[in-house]
Amino acid sequence: MSLIYFNDLQEKESKIPIITDKILVDLVNSIQVNDDLISFRQKQGLFGQFFDNLTGADRKRQLAIDKNVNIAMQSLHSWVLDIANNLNVSNNAIITIEEKLIETRQAIRNQRQDINLLQDIVKQLKDKVEDHEHRILKLEQRVYRTEVQHRIEDAIAAWQSKRTYQGFHWAIQVAFVTREIVDYALGDYERLITKGKDSQLRQSISDRILATDNTIPDNHFPLTNLLNLSYSETSQENQELAGYLLEVESISEERLGKTLYLFTLGKTLELAQLPKQQQPQNLAQTAFELCRNYPNVMIYPTTSKREFVERIVNETASDRLNLITLV
Repeated sequence: MSLIYFNDLQEKESKIPIITDKILVDLVNSIQVNDDLISFRQKQGLFGQFFDNLTGADRKRQLAIDKNVNIAMQSLHSWVLDIANNLNVSNNAIITIEEKLIETRQAIRNQRQDINLLQDIVKQLKDKVEDHEHRILKLEQRVYRTEVQHRIEDAIAAWQSKRTYQGFHWAIQVAFVTREIVDYALGDYERLITKGKDSQLRQSISDRILATDNTIPDNHFPLTNLLNLSYSETSQENQELAGYLLEVESISEERLGKTLYLFTLGKTLELAQLPKQQQPQNLAQTAFELCRNYPNVMIYPTTSKREFVERIVNETASDRLNLITLV
């Protein structure tokens, strides 16, 4: 419904014919375009008073003055149609109105283009931020990996220089240095960074351990032979300490199925702590059979230097990672 009371306007037009042109031109000129922002300029003087008389205190007019562009344009459209349809309008006024409305339309188009451009810029910035975050994360992971590698190298260097784990057989030393590496370096890296999906460092650890010893043959040999040497070439005092550190008495069947070599080594050392009259004749063979008799367990009687080290490294890393996850 029109906001304009045409009785008053028609009466004024009959006395002053040019008033219609002036009102229409002032109406469209009141559209203010600054930096492609559109609003209605509040105007003083006769037109402002006349504008107030025409529109009254209607909510739409208030919204227009409050710079609500959508409502303002709807109101403008209604006013122009009402005036043009009911009053006499000259060509000059129509041309002026047309020019102003074209300017307004172009401003609206420019504004929409600017909005679209801003949206594109925001999207590009978001993509760049995500890309930088990804790069920063990768850099942090590389730094952390480097720190872990240094800790691994330090542990192996101390062992290789005979500063740590002396007085134990080589097989026990491998289990000990691997435990140190996993607990103080590899474990947190796999848990926090690789989520257990990257085993490259495990292979690197195995290779470094293998490179430190030339006394164990590289060919295949009975696993029980290596296990028997592990306790027989370790002092009684150190046997007890090794059995304590590699304790398997309370290990669950689930863990046993994933730590076959660690279990067999630990069980051999436990059996060695029994009184001589209670010890089986072949400690390692007894430990091996105890392991193999558990359900769903597959352990082979022969091994090699590489296989033994790789199994100890992988079993220790996986077991410690699982224990931390369960806590």
